[in-house]
Amino acid sequence: MLQENVSSSQQAATSEDGRASLLDRSVAAVLRIDWETAAWIGILILAVISRFYDLGARAMSHDESLHAVYSYDLYRQGDYQHNPMMHGPLLFHINAFIYLLLGVSDATTRFGPALAGVGVVMAAWLFRRWLGRTGALMAGVLLLVSPSVLFHSRYIRND
Repeated sequence: MLQENVSSSQQAATSEDGRASLLDRSVAAVLRIDWETAAWIGILILAVISRFYDLGARAMSHDESLHAVYSYDLYRQGDYQHNPMMHGPLLFHINAFIYLLLGVSDATTRFGPALAGVGVVMAAWLFRRWLGRTGALMAGVLLLVSPSVLFHSRYIRND
């Protein structure tokens, strides 16, 4: 009788495709990853480190300071006047929201572009279907080490 109850509970814990549910699998089985997943995790970690490390150390350029000031004005006063010379308002609104969440500093001023830079590197993963696994990984690595992509990922400008 006890054996029958165990068997019926094990059957109930399996999904429709015959695999055990996540909570019924061992930790080792849940954490098992293949080489491709490990490579993408490594790329993600390196992208985060290279984009966010010492983000506020460099002095701001004139263009960056304009973006920082207009974002700060929007954050403090809720005031934004569109100026075609400064392009659209999206970056200013994102930056004002980041100021609200994380405070105001040189590093938080560049937080949005750094986050977008990580997204650019990881966007190669979305093209695996067309590039293949190896091609997408190579694209991710090239985007990771590209000096131009890295520079613009650590610089607050929308050009």
